[in-house]
Amino acid sequence: MPPAIIISQALPAQDSSKSKSAPHKLTCGGRMRYNIFLNALVVGIVASPFFIPTIATLAINSYFALLWVCFLIFATVTQCKIRSNLQRYNKTSSKAAKSEVEGDNVTAIETKSLKKIMVTFAYKEPLELITETLENVSKLSQASSVILGVALEEKTPQKDEKIAEIVRRFENCFAQLIITVHPYGIVGEIPGKCSNFNYALRSIVSHLQTKDPTFDPKDYIVTNFDIDSRFHPRFLEIQQDTCLKEKEPYSTVWQPVLFYNWNLDKLSFITRMTGLNRNILMMGALIPFNINVMSVYTASLQLFIQGKYTHPAYQMEDIICYIRWMLMTKRVLKIKPIYCPTISAPTSGNNVFQEIVEWAKQLRRWTIGSAEVFHYFCIKARRINFFAATTWGLNYVNYYGFFMIAQGLLTITTTIYLFVIEKNSPDSLQIWFTIPLGVVYFSLLMVIIINKIAVKTFLKQVEVDEKIPIWKDILLWIVSPFIFIAYNIVALVGLFEAVFHGKKVCTHNAAKKDALVNVV
Repeated sequence: MPPAIIISQALPAQDSSKSKSAPHKLTCGGRMRYNIFLNALVVGIVASPFFIPTIATLAINSYFALLWVCFLIFATVTQCKIRSNLQRYNKTSSKAAKSEVEGDNVTAIETKSLKKIMVTFAYKEPLELITETLENVSKLSQASSVILGVALEEKTPQKDEKIAEIVRRFENCFAQLIITVHPYGIVGEIPGKCSNFNYALRSIVSHLQTKDPTFDPKDYIVTNFDIDSRFHPRFLEIQQDTCLKEKEPYSTVWQPVLFYNWNLDKLSFITRMTGLNRNILMMGALIPFNINVMSVYTASLQLFIQGKYTHPAYQMEDIICYIRWMLMTKRVLKIKPIYCPTISAPTSGNNVFQEIVEWAKQLRRWTIGSAEVFHYFCIKARRINFFAATTWGLNYVNYYGFFMIAQGLLTITTTIYLFVIEKNSPDSLQIWFTIPLGVVYFSLLMVIIINKIAVKTFLKQVEVDEKIPIWKDILLWIVSPFIFIAYNIVALVGLFEAVFHGKKVCTHNAAKKDALVNVV
């Protein structure tokens, strides 16, 4: 194995941050004008019961209920495919092992192989969490063929000690270990994963071009993953097979299905329900409707280069990557699932109060980031065809604006209208409104059940072992609508912060990971 490579010098290739004032050209007086439009739509939906006919209010509530049903159907189908796919790979592995033990003469079938780059990121995360995640990656089948990049920040606490320990433990585990240190204070950048990833991957590509005269980005796939991720032992095999089957690999981004069951049974109700919802909505909404990738994703290195990597002046690295690549390549990108479970850590804290504080802080950041990249998309959308831009924009607004923010608040305003303002309305009318409410309540029950099935069947293969009493699940279901409404309220606050303060609040406040060390 070659020795570890340490890269900590600024590259001349930072072309996406040419001007210090570049991010502010996208704003109007420091504010993002297209977010005013988004906010107006959300407020309009929430306030609609007071201004539109009652039957129209019922129709809107029914629409959201149907979205829940639609997302659950897609999520169920995806989870079934994950289970059957893992069973197929496990059978293949068992047959190969049996043939080897029995001494059968098995002719190996040569298949095309992709060169794999995996990049992860760390800033204030404790060393124990970093090494735990890298240990998991080192145990993957085909890990010895991986070029692993570990992207640190110049201001990373105990940076030198972390680098030394990473090199000591993992220098001989991968084809190459490349550690990059993102310089602080580059003009036009904001600190965070976006700028760190932009620097790290450019550095890795520059290194590979220097060392390999036959370097071709079409031969490489890149997996971006957070430092609090845990992979299935056969992830690399499943990923490669999925990528090789794709007919349009340079117009596709692959999303491993994320489950947030990292000791989820030991966390509070609000953290657990949020994690379960995020898993279901990834399988049921983000992937099927090509909305955006999340946290862990794979794409061809060719697409990364054509899409100008990622924009270092933004905070939501996964969403901005997907949008930026569409705009730079001037083509619609497909999001395809990798039918393999990947564990991602939920919001964490040393106690319930800290969990809630971290939950609210991260939710606010996600919402502000979502609003920020929506504005970026609106001003750049003319680079792709009108139909594709409109379709994606409507899906984005429908999901992040209406479903994730307006829906729960609409339930409150509808209830106020029916039982306070129109309290003398016929009982039959109020009964009609219980139907969409009942559908949503049942959907939240199914969210819990679907995840429990995953835990009981295939999540054990990624070291998930949850022991939750039935009364705790019932109580979680009872309070789940209130958790969802609390989510909507915090998200609405973040949405208005983006309107009133613009780029001033678009900063990356890293989530605290210290509490995860106690449950690793």
